[in-house]
Amino acid sequence: MRETKCTIIQDVLPLYIDEVVSQDTKEMIEEHLLHCEKCQKEFEAMRRELFIPAENKASIFKKINKKWRNKKLKISIISVLATAFILYGVFASVFYYETVIPYSKNLIKIEKQNDNKLISHYYGKGYSGVHATYPRGFEIDGEKKIVSFIYYTKTIADSPSRNLSRNLINNENNEREYIFNLPESGKIDAVYYVEFDSEKITAGKDSWESILERAELIWEK
Repeated sequence: MRETKCTIIQDVLPLYIDEVVSQDTKEMIEEHLLHCEKCQKEFEAMRRELFIPAENKASIFKKINKKWRNKKLKISIISVLATAFILYGVFASVFYYETVIPYSKNLIKIEKQNDNKLISHYYGKGYSGVHATYPRGFEIDGEKKIVSFIYYTKTIADSPSRNLSRNLINNENNEREYIFNLPESGKIDAVYYVEFDSEKITAGKDSWESILERAELIWEK
């Protein structure tokens, strides 16, 4: 009988291990393995690689399931944190992020009272904050003047613009006015409307002279 080549036997060994070969091929392989040490070693190596013991299958699948559950848990946690971060950002921008309210003579007016104190009237639905400086001296057009700076801020949640626009179009009186007393107003010669940042001035990134240049005069004695 003609001896079958080792290469042919090794090609069909995977099928033999899976028990999907014919009876004649099975007998041929087994006959060859009885006399060929090289193919015996190849057979043992393939069987170890392809065969998973039944008792280990459940353990492997459990590990896969556990790994997948851990991955899903991590994804869920990350999604929750990302959603919370986005919601917090939206909340902060709506309720805490302030922008400067542009000056309008119909919205902000400075008035001198009988006791010589200055007050700022704000007409509109509402504002987030008002910022004003104590009087400080400047030389303006060759004259020494005592000046105060003021500006109002708003947030998205409490913007006066919609209410103001509606009232101006309909020629209605504003529903509410807010009054702010300017500090040490008896000394003030002029009031300017402009945004300022005291921290930038302290750090040398801005100056009161530069702020005065871009400020808008809204009242003077």
